[in-house]
Amino acid sequence: MDHWLKTGSVSKSKRKTTESNDPIHTQEVPSSITNISTENLKKLPQVSNTKFLVPGKIRKYSEEYLCHGFSFITIDNVAKPECVICGEILANSSMKPSQLTRHLITKHSDLKDKDVTFFKRLLENKNKCNMQTYLSSGNANVDAVEASFRISYNIARSGKNHTIGENLILPSIKDAVHCMFGEKYVNKINTIPLSNDTVSRRIKDISYDIEEKILKNINNSELFSIQVDESTDVAQLAVLLVIARYIKQNESEGLLLCHPLTGRTTGADIFHAIDSYFAEKKIKWSQCCGLSTDGGKSMSGCYSGILARVKAVSPLIKWTHCCIHRQALASKPLPADLKDVLDDSCKVVNFIKSRHTNSRIFSLLCEDMGNLHKTLLLHTEVRWLSRGKVLTRLFELRHEVQMFFEDHPFRLSSKFNDHEWLQKLAYLSDVFLKLNNLNLTLQNNAVTIFQVNDKIESFVKKLVLENVY
Repeated sequence: MDHWLKTGSVSKSKRKTTESNDPIHTQEVPSSITNISTENLKKLPQVSNTKFLVPGKIRKYSEEYLCHGFSFITIDNVAKPECVICGEILANSSMKPSQLTRHLITKHSDLKDKDVTFFKRLLENKNKCNMQTYLSSGNANVDAVEASFRISYNIARSGKNHTIGENLILPSIKDAVHCMFGEKYVNKINTIPLSNDTVSRRIKDISYDIEEKILKNINNSELFSIQVDESTDVAQLAVLLVIARYIKQNESEGLLLCHPLTGRTTGADIFHAIDSYFAEKKIKWSQCCGLSTDGGKSMSGCYSGILARVKAVSPLIKWTHCCIHRQALASKPLPADLKDVLDDSCKVVNFIKSRHTNSRIFSLLCEDMGNLHKTLLLHTEVRWLSRGKVLTRLFELRHEVQMFFEDHPFRLSSKFNDHEWLQKLAYLSDVFLKLNNLNLTLQNNAVTIFQVNDKIESFVKKLVLENVY
């Protein structure tokens, strides 16, 4: 028995003799089998020595897998998961959340907490700028990528076209570096990517990053408040702005939503836009403790306004009328005589500005008289600072306007020879200048309602003291 258990103890010749003496091997073969001819053997089905392949389960791609950083690519009519970050293609059997999450955590641990919008953005820009290419270029030249982001940020803040980066900024930097440091350092400037598409992507990345930070801070904060405003710009487009203030160390605020309203601007439309955004970003209305709006019907209406609809989903919310809007409303009504002066001033400005010939002649007249300003300003009722600037500019150019009306008769030209009317114009100019300065001080970042009330009360007390003395 031990002889058989030891491996290699039996030689091949002994194994053959043993097998020949074995009753199993010495069993006689039936004659029916031995009588089979060779031709019949060829007709028998041939069995391959290769192993049989058992077809497995083919998994399908789901849009939820994008949360794990994976899209898909079709190879031989089989969908396989493809990482949107590094471009690695996994097997079809890995098309399940556990395997995809494992790849994201092990190989891209710094991106595991990113939102699905981050991976959507990478998927959209995959053909233009792969994330792996971006990371490799950033590692190779971090300074050039940082310079590209900083310049793109400044372009976005200035509101200029994205083509200004490669058409004006980059050539100007190269000329300045060439003059200051020589041709050697110009080659480094050439590595800064500032094409139109690159600047656009940079601005989108910056905006998405800012939005993610604000959303993260809001979700981490126990309470937050929002300020809602709707206004129409010069292109007749209604824009909804939502500014959020949350608790982070002390207090912080940021622009949460800028949404165009293509249809109506009723309270229901405004609330639907905000509520849809909150549902998409998983922001809870129960954490919203404050709402600040202007006094418009669509905002502060107790039945159909946004205030009533917000209180329906968050009953404990507190509403505040915007102090800046109240200050603007308080300064809007004027006495009848001062209102006539304001109306006459706007008519004079419109007479000169509405005609291109009058505007050009007036500019030449201001230039000949050596004035710093060469044009008047138009009054816009929506812009609260407009009245003070229009009246101040008109009073500064009163002599030029008087000379202009000598050759261009106008029914209000006699007003500039009336000293009482000019005194009222100077008075309105000073008053609105003070109101504009007050309005600007109320618009600083991180200003609380207590600070706003203190500034308004101090301004009113100064006016009372000036009237007394």
